[in-house]
Amino acid sequence: MKNTFTNLAWKCCMVLFLAVLSVNSNAQNASVSISPAGPVICEGDQITANATGLTGPLTYLWSTGETTQTITPAYSGYYRVRVTGLNANGVTRTVSTALLPYIVVKHPNPSIFVKGPSNLCPGQSVDLVAKGRKNYSSYLWSTGETTPKITVNQSGTYALTITNALGGCSFSATATTDINVYDNGYQPAVTGITPLTVCQPGWVTLGADAGFSSYSWSTGSTTQNTSVLMDGSGGGPILDTLTVYLTVGLNNACTFTSAGTVIRSVRETELLPAYCNNYALTLNDSIKSGIILTYLTAPVYEFQFEETTQPNITWTYQSTSRWCNLANVTPALQANKFYNVRVRGVIDGTPYCYGDLCQIGITGNPRAASTTLSNALRADGTSAEAQIFPNPSNDAFNMYLRNIDNSIPATVTIADIQGRLVDQFIYDGNNGITKFGESLNNGVYFVTVEQGTFKNVTRIVKTK
Repeated sequence: MKNTFTNLAWKCCMVLFLAVLSVNSNAQNASVSISPAGPVICEGDQITANATGLTGPLTYLWSTGETTQTITPAYSGYYRVRVTGLNANGVTRTVSTALLPYIVVKHPNPSIFVKGPSNLCPGQSVDLVAKGRKNYSSYLWSTGETTPKITVNQSGTYALTITNALGGCSFSATATTDINVYDNGYQPAVTGITPLTVCQPGWVTLGADAGFSSYSWSTGSTTQNTSVLMDGSGGGPILDTLTVYLTVGLNNACTFTSAGTVIRSVRETELLPAYCNNYALTLNDSIKSGIILTYLTAPVYEFQFEETTQPNITWTYQSTSRWCNLANVTPALQANKFYNVRVRGVIDGTPYCYGDLCQIGITGNPRAASTTLSNALRADGTSAEAQIFPNPSNDAFNMYLRNIDNSIPATVTIADIQGRLVDQFIYDGNNGITKFGESLNNGVYFVTVEQGTFKNVTRIVKTK
């Protein structure tokens, strides 16, 4: 009996032992490997985790943090993967590789180092060097040379093709650089950053190309860009011109001078003072510019009109004459309305420089256009005129009326540049020289003297 029990127990133990041995055997058979094993791979190549003894679903965890079966190494280093799945007994099992070294052969990223300036004087040369040349297996320049460094002395675009061959990987890539060798006749370019024609006073800004070691303008400036004030001091009262030259230096070895660049400024065009703030005009009359555009081959005057009650509505009239006939303005001016009027010159097709704003009024009763606003003739043929002096004045003005009709008083009105009434008084003809304007503020004013058919408008300037 004892023997029978003993035999049974031994048999049971043997079965249990074989079962445990079977489990351990299955666990030991689970493994993971990486292919290709390396250690050298080419940039862009993939490595894959291969698990044996495990069934799915399988999960992957690389030392890079990636969780796919296949990854693309971006850099050289050590890589490891852990794979989790079920073994033959249905038990979750995780197996991993050791840290395996991989060398990733990179696609070349060539660059060219210019060992000196890229802009050269006549007769100079410069070395071009392939950066990182120790890592490349071959070099080919666009000149045909196959060395890591070449010397050039001509303008052009130079290309370098390099090859990186290691561990069965072969890559080629190309880099370029530009070299400019100036000839002895080179003239640096000068460009207008602002328009080359401006109104007086106005600034003209000129610019030059970069890449030079020094800049010297004929105006005295030593910067790459320069600004010039055109205030009329360098030319006539209408047009001020200036020719500017630029000398650039290069590598402390050569200089070049530009062709002259002409800049100019134009004085503000204005109506004759006699017309400003004169409200007694008809459509039979004309108004006249006080500026003669003699510097133009075909001068053009542009008159701008703006109805005072509708200041946003403007229209223009162009004429090759200094005169603007009011009846020719389109759309037509209307009687019993006031208009702001300015005039400017058109230079080479471009309008410039409006002058002072004047105000005119159109009367409903036509009158002879021959009635002038200054130096009117009396019936006896003598010349009547109004004299105001000094002008400009920092204190009072003196007024003297010559050859007027002393039997009736003369009305004197003073208006500002906007046409607003500032002062009004009577000149009775017996006053001789009359003083006025002591209390006027700084600015431009228009003095209108009227007596019968005589009318005179004088522009005055008050300074303090």
